[in-house]
Amino acid sequence: MRKLLKDCAFMLFIIIVMFFITSQPSFSGTLKFAQLSDIHYSVGRDDTSYKLLSHTKELLNDAVAQINNHKNLKFVIVTGDGIDTPDKRALDGMIEGLNALNYPWYIAVGNHDTSPSSYINKLNFLKEVRAKNKNFSFTSTYYTFKPKRGFRVIVMDGASNEGHSPHGTYSEEELQWLEDILSKSQKDVVLIFQHFPIVTPYDSKSHEIRNAKEYNTLLQKYKMPIAVFSGHYHASKITRKNNILHVSTPALVSYPNSFRIVEIKNKPNKAVFKFEFCETGLKDLQQKAKMRIVGDSIFYGKEKDRETEIILEKK
Repeated sequence: MRKLLKDCAFMLFIIIVMFFITSQPSFSGTLKFAQLSDIHYSVGRDDTSYKLLSHTKELLNDAVAQINNHKNLKFVIVTGDGIDTPDKRALDGMIEGLNALNYPWYIAVGNHDTSPSSYINKLNFLKEVRAKNKNFSFTSTYYTFKPKRGFRVIVMDGASNEGHSPHGTYSEEELQWLEDILSKSQKDVVLIFQHFPIVTPYDSKSHEIRNAKEYNTLLQKYKMPIAVFSGHYHASKITRKNNILHVSTPALVSYPNSFRIVEIKNKPNKAVFKFEFCETGLKDLQQKAKMRIVGDSIFYGKEKDRETEIILEKK
C-alpha cells in the first residue's frame, strides 16, 4: 500500500509539473545573435571602386574572431551576398571562414550568391552549405526554425531565379508560405532575415524590391513584435513601423565594414531589442574603404541606427 501511495504521489507531482510548464506564456528570456551581411567573399579579385574584394578573407576572419569573443550567442546569420560571384572557390572560402565560429551559422541568399547558368545555382549553393555546415540541413532557400521557446526565425529568399539582378522579388508562393508561418507564430517574437529590405535605408531605383508593398501589407496584418533584418544596400538604418522593426545592416566588404550583435529580451508584455554596432578591428582597411565612397554618413548611419534600444509592446 505504501508503495502504491508513493507511486501515486510521484505521478501527481509529474502531472502538476507538466501542467505548470505547458501553461506558461510563450515568452522565454533572452535571445542573442550576430548578423553579418554582404561579406562578398572573393578569391583572386581586385578591389572595386567601393568594395575591398582583395581583403575579404581578412575582414571575415576579424569579424569571426570578434563574434567568438561574445558570450551566449545563439546563432550567427549572414543576410545575403556571402560571396561576390557564384564561384565555388569563393563559396568554399566563405564556408571555411564561417566554420571557425563558435556558434551555429545560417545564411540567406543574395543576388551575388548564385546564378542559374553557373554550377553555384540555388540548388547547389544549398548543397555545398549543407555538406560543410553541420548545423544547416535546409533544402529550400527560404526556411524557418525556433532558436528557443518564444522566438521564431524566418529566412526569406528574394533573389531572382532567372539571372543576376539587383532587384528583389518575393514570389507569391513564398509569401503564402510566410503568411502560414506568421499565422502560427502569433505568440512569438518573430525575426525575419533576408537580403533585400522591404523598407529601404535610402532610395535607389537600381536596387528596389519589386513587390515590397505586398510584402509590407502582409506583415501589417500581424500584431506580435516582428523584426526584419536585411542587407543589400550596405547601409546602417533602423526604421520602426508600429510593431515592426526594419533593420538594415551595412556590409563587411565596404565602409563601415561592420556587423551587428542583437539582444532581445522577451517579456510578458513587451520585447526589448538592444543593438550593438561592431566595426572591423582592421582600421587601416576601414579607412581605405571610407576613402573609396562618397557620402559615408549614409552608410555609417546615425547613432540611433547603430547603438540603440527599442521596445515593442505586445498587443
